[in-house]
Amino acid sequence: MKRFVLVAAAVVSLGTMSACDKPTAEDCRRAIANMQKLLGADVTGLRTTENEGEVRRCKGGSTKASVACAKNATTAAELKSCEFMASKGKK
Repeated sequence: MKRFVLVAAAVVSLGTMSACDKPTAEDCRRAIANMQKLLGADVTGLRTTENEGEVRRCKGGSTKASVACAKNATTAAELKSCEFMASKGKK
């Protein structure tokens, strides 16, 4: 029984360690909104419903640093340097 508890605790701690660098949903929403504005695709009425899939993808595949960079970018060139728009397959 003690061995099971030790293994379970190790698995839980590994799972929480991998989530440390993940952005919040609100940060992802702000980064996506800023990206849309900078790229000229600011569709205010559709943002809340259609972007939730993008928010989930952002939370799962982006780092806090790339999202913060995208959220604070003021030009399209700055945005492109953030590695926020890159797909996971491209490196």
